[in-house]
Amino acid sequence: MDSNSEVVSIIRSYEDFMPYCKFQREEQYDTYQIPLHGFKIAQFNVCLNEEKETINIEGQRPVDGTRWSRFRQEFKVPCDVYNTEDIHARFGYGVLSIRLPKKKPSNDASDSVVKKSLLSRLKTSKMAILRIAIAVVVGVAVGGYVTFKCLPSKHAIEKH
Repeated sequence: MDSNSEVVSIIRSYEDFMPYCKFQREEQYDTYQIPLHGFKIAQFNVCLNEEKETINIEGQRPVDGTRWSRFRQEFKVPCDVYNTEDIHARFGYGVLSIRLPKKKPSNDASDSVVKKSLLSRLKTSKMAILRIAIAVVVGVAVGGYVTFKCLPSKHAIEKH
């Protein structure tokens, strides 16, 4: 075998790490900030999986020789909370920022709350009317009983 036909296999060794992640909540959107110092934009990938409602971030870069650094991160992105069509990612100064715009509450939801509130009040009113009716019936029954027991009957008066 001559020296030109030798195959040199390079075995990479990987150092897995979990990047720090800062999560900021704001009124109209939430933001993930992930420092990836030492990485270039071509060395990592950001992918939205709407079916699983997740954002997946993974990347790798050479450290020296055969040593590489790599990571994999996954975040939940509920489609009922965030407008997934407008998610925006930006990489600058070694920091990956992912902006998640929140969905605005629909009028249907507020109408539903109002309808539930009115229905609840109507049920409460029906219960109050039912309680009053029961009280009136009980009052009439007690009054009739007292009248029957306490007043002398016509038969008792005629006998005397």
